[in-house]
Amino acid sequence: MMTKFAFTAVLFFALATITYGQNKVEKYCEVKSSNAFLSKKIVATVSFGQENPQSMDTAANKIIEFIQSNKFESNVDILNYMSSKGWDLKSSCSYEDVNNGTSLGLTSFFYFDKMIENN
Repeated sequence: MMTKFAFTAVLFFALATITYGQNKVEKYCEVKSSNAFLSKKIVATVSFGQENPQSMDTAANKIIEFIQSNKFESNVDILNYMSSKGWDLKSSCSYEDVNNGTSLGLTSFFYFDKMIENN
């Protein structure tokens, strides 16, 4: 009797986990950062791809608004902010902007992903 109960309980939780997992999709975003003009601060933009910002959830719109309306002390501030919102860093790259041998600053790209409820 106890074995049947244990088997039924395990089966129920396994099915519940599989069903719950099917409602999530992996989403990606790109954050581009560069030096602010005549400043040591960093400005950034965020892109969620071709998705219409009006169709995205409120949390995504808040991220866009926060990232694009603030100047950051360093790229670490951006990484910490995105991490606090549940986004996982997947990849990053940087390059130096140069004009006629003069450095114009560093541009960095950060790529994040997050599992989000599929509506």
